[in-house]
Amino acid sequence: MLGLLPVGCWSVSLVLDFASRSAVDPAPDVRAATSLIGWGLLAAGVAAVAGFLDSLPIPAHTKTFRLALVHFGLMTAAFITFLSGYVLRKAEPLDQPVGMQALVVSLIGALFLVAGVVSGALLAHRRV
Repeated sequence: MLGLLPVGCWSVSLVLDFASRSAVDPAPDVRAATSLIGWGLLAAGVAAVAGFLDSLPIPAHTKTFRLALVHFGLMTAAFITFLSGYVLRKAEPLDQPVGMQALVVSLIGALFLVAGVVSGALLAHRRV
């Protein structure tokens, strides 16, 4: 359940990114999207610890173990991508629409996120 918070934060931030590109006053959307990415990063750290502890009983060299490694890798890639986007955003002015670089980085992060969520759902419903 902890994984829902970063997924929600990052998903809504992407919606706000697109909203900022067509808004008359993009500042509230850009600020909210940037804040949500930051909160998502914090929540992802907590979720990662919980996920690691949850995976400890999985026997090594099993399909479930390999799926857990894939899930961890995808979610780590999403985390690093959104962290990079957060750093990019902090260098941009908040009163303008989100920059194209930050938007592309968020889209790439969203791709990792979707793949990570699918692998996590498969992992959660798999019997060891």
